[in-house]
Amino acid sequence: MTTKKPSGRSHGFRYKSRAALTKDAPRGVSFLMRQYNPGDQALVIIDPRQHKSIPHRRYHGKVGMIDSVGRRTVTMSVNLGNKTKTLITRLDHIKPFGVK
Repeated sequence: MTTKKPSGRSHGFRYKSRAALTKDAPRGVSFLMRQYNPGDQALVIIDPRQHKSIPHRRYHGKVGMIDSVGRRTVTMSVNLGNKTKTLITRLDHIKPFGVK
């Protein structure tokens, strides 16, 4: 007996974001050169090309406050409803708030 292939809402994030979040041009490395400091605001923009430490899709488009900066990761606080969530993500998935 075989198991049924998953479908519906719980199907994978990359499948859902294939058309909505893909970009035509390849991504450069300028996002790695940006300096973030604790207290800065950052926008969570999920990049489906990088699967490591990808935030949940409910955080896409949210603005958060950066708490600490590591070599490859950023810890930030994001308000979600009445709660404040701590998000640990890579530099690929954030950009400074208010910068194009």
